[in-house]
Amino acid sequence: MDDLQMYAKEESPVNEMKGFTKNFQKRSKEKKSEDQEILDLLAHVKDEKVIFGTKVTFKSFKKNIVKKVFLSSNCETRVANLVKHYAKIVGCEVVELKINSDDIAQRLAKPFLISMVCVIKGGEK
Repeated sequence: MDDLQMYAKEESPVNEMKGFTKNFQKRSKEKKSEDQEILDLLAHVKDEKVIFGTKVTFKSFKKNIVKKVFLSSNCETRVANLVKHYAKIVGCEVVELKINSDDIAQRLAKPFLISMVCVIKGGEK
């Protein structure tokens, strides 16, 4: 009987993973802004005005059809610096997400890693 009471009071690891813990913490403003950036990315993906990948993004910069670029947190620094440089020239916005490429791929339901998502003007591909 004592064993049952002990297990009832403890939080199991399974419940912690599912988020069923007794300790509730309010989300910070940083998390809320991060969520807003991800929702913005998902909205653009829903409109089918995005392309994935570094090479295609650089080609789009040359064609001047880039509207916004989303970078993952683990994107190579050399590539990220090049994207920022081209974005200044073209005049588009660069958003650095706080999630890595694996999480971006998971949120977009893609079977490959995504380090860069490019939103293009007018839905041209």
